Amino acid sequence: MKILRIAALIVCAMVLAGFIAGREFARGSHLSLVDFAVLLTNPPAVGVLGGDSLARLPVASAEILPGSVSRAVRYQEKSQYLNHTRTVVTHTIDDATQYVPVCLDTLDKYGVKATVFVSTEVQPISQLWPRLERAVGNGHEIGSHSRRHQCHWPDTAMFCFRAYSDYELSGSRGDILRHTTQPYVWSWCYPCGNCAALDFVHRKTAHAGYLIARNYPDEVHDGHVLPYLQTYDAHPYNATYTQVVQKMGGIAQNGRTGVSEVNAKFDEVYQRGGIYNFMSHPQWLDYGPGKFYETAFGAYSRPSGYLVCAHGALYTYHTVRESTLVRALDPKQSKGRFATYNNLDPHVYMNAITLEFDAGPATGIFPNGRAINERSLGVTDRWNEEYFRREDARIYLTVRPNRILEFR
Repeated sequence: MKILRIAALIVCAMVLAGFIAGREFARGSHLSLVDFAVLLTNPPAVGVLGGDSLARLPVASAEILPGSVSRAVRYQEKSQYLNHTRTVVTHTIDDATQYVPVCLDTLDKYGVKATVFVSTEVQPISQLWPRLERAVGNGHEIGSHSRRHQCHWPDTAMFCFRAYSDYELSGSRGDILRHTTQPYVWSWCYPCGNCAALDFVHRKTAHAGYLIARNYPDEVHDGHVLPYLQTYDAHPYNATYTQVVQKMGGIAQNGRTGVSEVNAKFDEVYQRGGIYNFMSHPQWLDYGPGKFYETAFGAYSRPSGYLVCAHGALYTYHTVRESTLVRALDPKQSKGRFATYNNLDPHVYMNAITLEFDAGPATGIFPNGRAINERSLGVTDRWNEEYFRREDARIYLTVRPNRILEFR
């Protein structure tokens, strides 16, 4: 009995010590039971609906034709980029500082769309919300940079578990939705690039509803300066970018402000038909005509046929493109009819997709019976509009999925 009492006391002491250690570990972290529960479950697919997506359209099975031709119109393929543009320019800016408004003003001056990553409990965020709301209306995206922007080197697993709590991940998403009219928060950015390589952090980020998470790799060794990505990142929860455009800051040893080398990288990506994805911190930029930040934008005014869009829109387009199907239908009285559909939630994936058709002298196109306008190539800077353009007999139709398309 004496041995049992001693054993019971030891167990009680261990439980008490564990409780005290756990309380100290969690102190100030806002950890909750949710943070432990998500470690035991796989995150759900964000924005994916169940059921038969084609059945949600007013199409009878007898109307579906084999192949890709409906009378005088042939469906060819889905364009790699919206509006069949040659390349994509996307920009991300980090941190909720006093320089965000002037940075946004500069972007608007040159027609560049960006994702602005903000920490929603770091001042002066309370003064920035009105300007961020205007940015949303002008085609920019507000992404989450956490609530408190916690950083630590080395970024141990213990630190990452505390820092990437539901309070930070879901809480900052909720803050953005409360303070702006943006309908969803697609993008996350890792503060200081910490914890971006950890699988459990990726799963927690997905559980919180994000579709993409951008890194800031190896700042201490300047790995963040030129990651050199020129396409979609195959790892969306550790996604990198092409290059930085900013002065030296933080713990970095170098920046990248040479206009010739910055623009040469854009020219290289443009010639390859890739994605030019650059990032900056507004507090490490020089503003005004002749300064390196504005001068760098001059490269984008030279070529035509490129898309400028926010980071989240870039990756949602990729998902929509991979998920969307097109079926030829009985043309009835038209020159051709097609169904375009996917199983994605339109409240999350709001963007259009560009479909390619050979249609000869087809006149108008009517998604769900509504006429849309024809336009030229130019620069594309909106990701949820519907229109079409022609190149000889080829028609590039930009339309939101889950529509019946009718050529008349």
